[in-house]
Amino acid sequence: MKLLAFDESLDQRHILPYDPAYAEVFAQVQRHVQAQLEGVELVHIGSTAIVGLRGKPMVDIAAITQHENLRIAQSEFEALGFHRRPVWVDTDEKPYVCASVLHDGRRFNLNLHICHRGDPVHVDSLAFMEVLDRRPDLRRKYEEAKDRAHGIDPANPQVYNREKEAVIREIQAQIGRA
Repeated sequence: MKLLAFDESLDQRHILPYDPAYAEVFAQVQRHVQAQLEGVELVHIGSTAIVGLRGKPMVDIAAITQHENLRIAQSEFEALGFHRRPVWVDTDEKPYVCASVLHDGRRFNLNLHICHRGDPVHVDSLAFMEVLDRRPDLRRKYEEAKDRAHGIDPANPQVYNREKEAVIREIQAQIGRA
């Protein structure tokens, strides 16, 4: 598998119907990383992990490492060909790398959020996905917020996140409820 630079083009920012290729891309990345790095577990998170949810063709992944220092794990991913993205907040508590891959002639962006098992990136992502999976009304609101953001400025990740913020808070309020 060849890792390419993250594709910043507008083609990668469109809100698209769910595509089963997302799971295939994740599996491809998972096989590649686990063949190269020991002690790393990859978990498919985000919109592309939820069957039926529309979103950008970006596969988000929680990379759960056993390294105490997350920056060491980040360096290992960079040695594999992943890279940092200047528009993304990259902190010691939440390091990040990205890339893109070709799959069946199409390009898919990858976002790897490096964490420890039980960190908020890991636990909150799974809980968020569980709420969206069981609440079609919130799934619709989330998709509508994405559409709204795309209509305002498809190239600006800050607009995208700002427009989703209220719905994200509503979804997070459902975490832990039956």
